[in-house]
Amino acid sequence: MAYNKLVKKEMPIKLTRKSMLSALIIRSYAKDKNFLSDAMIKKLREHSKHHTAKHMRSMVGKMEKGMSFSKAHSETMKKYGR
Repeated sequence: MAYNKLVKKEMPIKLTRKSMLSALIIRSYAKDKNFLSDAMIKKLREHSKHHTAKHMRSMVGKMEKGMSFSKAHSETMKKYGR
C-alpha cells in the first residue's frame, strides 16, 4: 500500500527583521528633547530591536526621571512586558 507523503510548504528564505526605531522617534518620547545623549540614543536604538514602542516609551520616561537604563528596563518589563 503506497502512502502519500505530505509536502511541507516552503517557508520564505529571508525572514523580515523588525526594524529599529529611529533616533527621532526615541527622542520624541522624552519631554525634554535634549535629555538623551547620542550614546544613550544608540543604546536605545539597539534595544528597540527586541522590544515594542510602548516598552521603549516607558523606558525613556523612567530614564528621564533619573532612573538607570537597567532599572528602567526591569520596571518596564514588570509593567508592560516585551
